[in-house]
Amino acid sequence: MHHFTYQRPVTLTEAFKAQEAEMNSRFVAGGSDVFLLLKKEIIAPDRLISLRAIDELKGIKQIGNHVFIGSGTTIRELEKSKLIREKFPALQDAATNLASTQIRNVATLGGNIVNASPGADTAAPLLIYNAAVTIVNAELSERIVPLTDFFKGPKQVHLEIDEIVKGFTLEIPPPGSGSIYLKFMKRKAMDLANVGVGVMLTFAEDSSCADIRIGLATVAPTPIRALKTEAFLKGKVLDEAILTQAGEIAAGEISPIDDLRGQAWHKIEVVKTYIKRACWKAKERAKT
Repeated sequence: MHHFTYQRPVTLTEAFKAQEAEMNSRFVAGGSDVFLLLKKEIIAPDRLISLRAIDELKGIKQIGNHVFIGSGTTIRELEKSKLIREKFPALQDAATNLASTQIRNVATLGGNIVNASPGADTAAPLLIYNAAVTIVNAELSERIVPLTDFFKGPKQVHLEIDEIVKGFTLEIPPPGSGSIYLKFMKRKAMDLANVGVGVMLTFAEDSSCADIRIGLATVAPTPIRALKTEAFLKGKVLDEAILTQAGEIAAGEISPIDDLRGQAWHKIEVVKTYIKRACWKAKERAKT
Protein backbone atom coordinates (compact mmCIF):
# COMPACT_ATOMS: atom_id res chain seq x y z
CA MET A 1 0.00 0.00 0.00
CA HIS A 2 1.20 3.51 -0.83
CA HIS A 3 2.61 5.41 2.17
CA PHE A 4 0.55 8.42 3.25
CA THR A 5 0.18 10.82 6.15
CA TYR A 6 -3.10 11.15 8.02
CA GLN A 7 -4.63 14.39 9.28
CA ARG A 8 -7.78 14.89 11.36
CA PRO A 9 -8.98 18.52 11.24
CA VAL A 10 -11.88 19.69 13.40
CA THR A 11 -13.21 22.47 11.14
CA LEU A 12 -13.83 22.89 7.43
CA THR A 13 -11.26 25.70 7.33
CA GLU A 14 -8.61 23.36 8.74
CA ALA A 15 -9.58 20.65 6.25
CA PHE A 16 -9.14 22.95 3.26
CA LYS A 17 -5.84 24.30 4.61
CA ALA A 18 -4.56 20.74 4.94
CA GLN A 19 -5.53 20.10 1.33
CA GLU A 20 -3.86 23.28 0.14
CA ALA A 21 -0.63 22.22 1.86
CA GLU A 22 -0.61 18.87 0.04
CA MET A 23 -2.48 18.83 -3.26
CA ASN A 24 -2.02 15.07 -3.70
CA SER A 25 -4.45 14.52 -0.87
CA ARG A 26 -7.80 12.86 -0.45
CA PHE A 27 -10.70 13.73 1.82
CA VAL A 28 -12.03 10.69 3.65
CA ALA A 29 -15.18 10.29 5.74
CA GLY A 30 -15.85 6.79 7.07
CA GLY A 31 -13.17 5.29 4.85
CA SER A 32 -15.06 2.10 4.00
CA ASP A 33 -14.66 2.80 0.27
CA VAL A 34 -11.40 4.77 0.24
CA PHE A 35 -9.36 2.13 2.06
CA LEU A 36 -10.46 -0.51 -0.43
CA LEU A 37 -9.20 1.74 -3.23
CA LEU A 38 -5.92 2.20 -1.36
CA LYS A 39 -5.43 -1.53 -0.88
CA LYS A 40 -6.08 -2.17 -4.56
CA GLU A 41 -3.69 0.69 -5.41
CA ILE A 42 -6.39 2.41 -7.48
CA ILE A 43 -5.58 5.65 -5.67
CA ALA A 44 -2.26 6.75 -4.13
CA PRO A 45 -2.65 10.00 -2.14
CA ASP A 46 0.22 11.36 -0.10
CA ARG A 47 -2.19 12.59 2.56
CA LEU A 48 -5.58 11.46 3.82
CA ILE A 49 -7.65 14.21 5.40
CA SER A 50 -10.30 12.80 7.71
CA LEU A 51 -13.63 14.63 7.95
CA ARG A 52 -14.90 12.60 10.90
CA ALA A 53 -14.17 15.22 13.60
CA ILE A 54 -15.89 18.12 11.80
CA ASP A 55 -19.17 18.84 13.62
CA GLU A 56 -20.44 21.02 10.74
CA LEU A 57 -20.82 17.85 8.68
CA LYS A 58 -22.86 15.91 11.23
CA GLY A 59 -26.46 15.68 12.35
CA ILE A 60 -30.07 15.35 11.24
CA LYS A 61 -32.15 18.52 11.54
CA GLN A 62 -35.71 19.33 10.53
CA ILE A 63 -36.20 22.79 9.02
CA GLY A 64 -39.86 23.39 8.17
CA ASN A 65 -40.94 20.89 5.51
CA HIS A 66 -37.38 19.76 4.87
CA VAL A 67 -34.75 17.77 6.72
CA PHE A 68 -31.02 18.43 6.43
CA ILE A 69 -28.68 15.47 6.90
CA GLY A 70 -24.99 16.23 7.32
CA SER A 71 -22.70 14.34 5.00
CA GLY A 72 -20.74 12.98 7.97
CA THR A 73 -23.83 11.35 9.48
CA THR A 74 -23.21 7.62 9.71
CA ILE A 75 -25.44 5.02 8.12
CA ARG A 76 -26.04 3.59 11.59
CA GLU A 77 -27.33 6.96 12.79
CA LEU A 78 -29.78 7.00 9.87
CA GLU A 79 -30.88 3.48 10.73
CA LYS A 80 -31.58 4.40 14.38
CA SER A 81 -33.10 7.85 13.82
CA LYS A 82 -36.76 8.23 14.78
CA LEU A 83 -37.11 11.21 12.42
CA ILE A 84 -35.77 9.21 9.47
CA ARG A 85 -38.01 6.25 10.34
CA GLU A 86 -41.13 8.43 10.50
CA LYS A 87 -40.49 10.81 7.60
CA PHE A 88 -38.20 8.89 5.23
CA PRO A 89 -38.80 5.14 5.72
CA ALA A 90 -37.24 4.27 2.36
CA LEU A 91 -33.96 5.79 3.53
CA GLN A 92 -34.12 3.77 6.72
CA ASP A 93 -34.80 0.65 4.62
CA ALA A 94 -31.59 1.32 2.71
CA ALA A 95 -29.58 2.06 5.84
CA THR A 96 -30.76 -1.12 7.55
CA ASN A 97 -29.74 -3.26 4.58
CA LEU A 98 -26.35 -1.67 3.92
CA ALA A 99 -23.47 -4.04 4.68
CA SER A 100 -22.93 -4.97 8.35
CA THR A 101 -23.52 -3.12 11.61
CA GLN A 102 -19.76 -2.65 11.96
CA ILE A 103 -19.55 -0.95 8.57
CA ARG A 104 -22.70 1.10 9.17
CA ASN A 105 -21.07 2.46 12.33
CA VAL A 106 -18.32 4.12 10.27
CA ALA A 107 -19.70 4.53 6.73
CA THR A 108 -21.31 7.91 6.10
CA LEU A 109 -24.13 9.15 3.92
CA GLY A 110 -21.77 11.55 2.15
CA GLY A 111 -19.26 8.82 1.43
CA ASN A 112 -21.92 6.52 0.03
CA ILE A 113 -23.07 9.19 -2.42
CA VAL A 114 -19.72 10.79 -3.35
CA ASN A 115 -18.33 7.36 -4.21
CA ALA A 116 -20.93 7.49 -7.05
CA SER A 117 -21.45 3.77 -7.35
CA PRO A 118 -24.42 2.99 -9.65
CA GLY A 119 -25.60 0.67 -6.87
CA ALA A 120 -25.18 3.00 -3.87
CA ASP A 121 -27.89 1.91 -1.44
CA THR A 122 -28.85 5.39 -0.25
CA ALA A 123 -29.02 6.95 -3.74
CA ALA A 124 -32.45 5.69 -4.82
CA PRO A 125 -34.12 6.74 -1.54
CA LEU A 126 -32.52 10.18 -1.70
CA LEU A 127 -33.75 10.58 -5.28
CA ILE A 128 -37.37 9.84 -4.36
CA TYR A 129 -37.23 12.47 -1.60
CA ASN A 130 -36.01 15.12 -4.09
CA ALA A 131 -32.69 15.45 -2.32
CA ALA A 132 -30.46 18.44 -2.98
CA VAL A 133 -26.72 18.40 -2.31
CA THR A 134 -25.11 21.28 -0.40
CA ILE A 135 -21.48 21.73 -1.46
CA VAL A 136 -18.95 23.97 0.28
CA ASN A 137 -15.64 25.21 -1.13
CA ALA A 138 -12.35 26.44 0.33
CA GLU A 139 -13.75 29.97 0.71
CA LEU A 140 -16.67 28.43 2.66
CA SER A 141 -19.09 29.53 -0.06
CA GLU A 142 -21.93 27.10 -0.67
CA ARG A 143 -23.80 25.93 -3.73
CA ILE A 144 -26.77 23.61 -3.98
CA VAL A 145 -27.17 20.97 -6.69
CA PRO A 146 -30.17 18.63 -7.16
CA LEU A 147 -29.04 15.05 -6.63
CA THR A 148 -30.38 14.22 -10.09
CA ASP A 149 -27.68 16.52 -11.51
CA PHE A 150 -24.90 15.54 -9.09
CA PHE A 151 -24.04 12.19 -10.67
CA LYS A 152 -22.23 12.46 -13.98
CA GLY A 153 -21.06 8.86 -14.49
CA PRO A 154 -19.85 5.74 -12.70
CA LYS A 155 -17.58 6.86 -9.83
CA GLN A 156 -17.94 10.47 -11.04
CA VAL A 157 -19.80 13.40 -9.49
CA HIS A 158 -19.95 17.14 -10.13
CA LEU A 159 -17.55 18.05 -7.33
CA GLU A 160 -14.43 20.19 -7.75
CA ILE A 161 -11.15 19.22 -6.10
CA ASP A 162 -11.47 22.04 -3.53
CA GLU A 163 -15.07 21.21 -2.57
CA ILE A 164 -16.68 19.05 0.10
CA VAL A 165 -20.25 17.80 0.30
CA LYS A 166 -21.69 19.43 3.41
CA GLY A 167 -25.00 17.59 3.43
CA PHE A 168 -28.32 16.74 1.83
CA THR A 169 -31.71 18.44 2.06
CA LEU A 170 -34.75 16.16 1.67
CA GLU A 171 -38.41 17.08 1.14
CA ILE A 172 -40.76 15.66 3.76
CA PRO A 173 -43.53 13.81 1.85
CA PRO A 174 -47.04 15.22 2.32
CA PRO A 175 -49.80 13.45 4.25
CA GLY A 176 -51.22 10.47 2.40
CA SER A 177 -47.78 9.32 1.27
CA GLY A 178 -45.93 6.05 1.58
CA SER A 179 -42.42 5.11 0.56
CA ILE A 180 -40.15 2.09 0.48
CA TYR A 181 -36.78 0.87 -0.79
CA LEU A 182 -36.42 -2.70 -2.03
CA LYS A 183 -33.03 -4.25 -2.58
CA PHE A 184 -32.58 -7.40 -4.63
CA MET A 185 -29.37 -9.24 -3.80
CA LYS A 186 -27.99 -12.74 -4.08
CA ARG A 187 -27.42 -13.15 -0.36
CA LYS A 188 -29.28 -11.85 2.67
CA ALA A 189 -26.28 -10.31 4.39
CA MET A 190 -23.60 -7.76 3.52
CA ASP A 191 -24.23 -7.90 -0.21
CA LEU A 192 -24.32 -5.16 -2.82
CA ALA A 193 -27.59 -4.66 -4.65
CA ASN A 194 -28.25 -6.45 -7.92
CA VAL A 195 -31.15 -4.03 -8.29
CA GLY A 196 -32.41 -1.26 -6.00
CA VAL A 197 -35.88 0.26 -6.32
CA GLY A 198 -37.21 3.17 -4.27
CA VAL A 199 -40.79 4.41 -4.55
CA MET A 200 -42.56 7.37 -2.95
CA LEU A 201 -46.33 7.51 -3.54
CA THR A 202 -48.84 10.22 -2.62
CA PHE A 203 -52.54 9.53 -3.03
CA ALA A 204 -55.44 11.88 -3.81
CA GLU A 205 -58.80 11.72 -2.04
CA ASP A 206 -60.20 9.55 -4.85
CA SER A 207 -57.37 7.03 -4.24
CA SER A 208 -55.63 7.90 -7.49
CA CYS A 209 -51.90 8.49 -7.63
CA ALA A 210 -51.40 12.22 -7.04
CA ASP A 211 -47.62 12.00 -7.16
CA ILE A 212 -44.98 9.32 -7.51
CA ARG A 213 -41.21 9.24 -7.60
CA ILE A 214 -39.21 6.17 -8.54
CA GLY A 215 -35.47 5.83 -7.94
CA LEU A 216 -33.48 2.99 -9.50
CA ALA A 217 -29.96 1.75 -8.69
CA THR A 218 -27.56 -0.69 -10.39
CA VAL A 219 -29.45 -0.59 -13.69
CA ALA A 220 -27.80 2.41 -15.39
CA PRO A 221 -24.40 4.16 -15.32
CA THR A 222 -25.69 6.22 -12.38
CA PRO A 223 -28.66 6.00 -10.00
CA ILE A 224 -31.65 7.43 -11.88
CA ARG A 225 -35.25 8.57 -11.61
CA ALA A 226 -37.70 6.62 -13.79
CA LEU A 227 -39.39 9.75 -15.12
CA LYS A 228 -41.44 8.13 -17.91
CA THR A 229 -42.82 5.55 -15.50
CA GLU A 230 -43.70 8.27 -13.01
CA ALA A 231 -45.53 10.27 -15.68
CA PHE A 232 -47.50 7.18 -16.71
CA LEU A 233 -48.67 6.42 -13.16
CA LYS A 234 -49.65 9.95 -12.11
CA GLY A 235 -53.41 10.41 -11.98
CA LYS A 236 -54.17 6.70 -12.25
CA VAL A 237 -55.75 4.35 -9.76
CA LEU A 238 -53.20 1.64 -9.20
CA ASP A 239 -54.16 -1.92 -10.03
CA GLU A 240 -52.41 -5.03 -11.26
CA ALA A 241 -52.72 -4.18 -14.96
CA ILE A 242 -51.52 -0.59 -14.52
CA LEU A 243 -48.51 -1.64 -12.47
CA THR A 244 -47.62 -4.35 -14.97
CA GLN A 245 -47.56 -1.67 -17.67
CA ALA A 246 -45.47 0.53 -15.40
CA GLY A 247 -42.92 -2.24 -15.04
CA GLU A 248 -42.63 -2.53 -18.82
CA ILE A 249 -42.14 1.23 -19.16
CA ALA A 250 -39.45 1.19 -16.46
CA ALA A 251 -37.67 -1.62 -18.29
CA GLY A 252 -37.35 0.72 -21.26
CA GLU A 253 -35.75 3.45 -19.15
CA ILE A 254 -32.82 1.43 -17.85
CA SER A 255 -29.58 0.22 -19.36
CA PRO A 256 -28.18 -2.55 -17.14
CA ILE A 257 -25.02 -4.46 -17.99
CA ASP A 258 -23.78 -7.97 -17.31
CA ASP A 259 -21.51 -7.94 -14.26
CA LEU A 260 -20.54 -10.04 -11.26
CA ARG A 261 -23.87 -9.27 -9.62
CA GLY A 262 -26.09 -10.48 -12.44
CA GLN A 263 -26.96 -10.52 -16.10
CA ALA A 264 -28.66 -7.57 -17.76
CA TRP A 265 -31.74 -9.52 -18.85
CA HIS A 266 -32.32 -10.68 -15.27
CA LYS A 267 -31.99 -7.17 -13.86
CA ILE A 268 -34.65 -6.01 -16.33
CA GLU A 269 -37.04 -8.71 -15.11
CA VAL A 270 -36.32 -7.85 -11.49
CA VAL A 271 -37.11 -4.16 -12.15
CA LYS A 272 -40.47 -5.12 -13.68
CA THR A 273 -41.36 -7.17 -10.61
CA TYR A 274 -39.94 -4.78 -8.03
CA ILE A 275 -41.69 -1.72 -9.48
CA LYS A 276 -44.98 -3.48 -8.92
CA ARG A 277 -44.01 -4.83 -5.50
CA ALA A 278 -42.63 -1.51 -4.27
CA CYS A 279 -45.76 0.36 -5.33
CA TRP A 280 -48.02 -2.06 -3.45
CA LYS A 281 -45.86 -1.86 -0.33
CA ALA A 282 -45.65 1.95 -0.52
CA LYS A 283 -49.46 2.01 -0.77
CA GLU A 284 -49.69 -0.16 2.36
CA ARG A 285 -47.39 2.21 4.23
CA ALA A 286 -49.48 5.19 3.16
CA LYS A 287 -52.44 3.69 5.06
CA THR A 288 -50.59 3.14 8.34
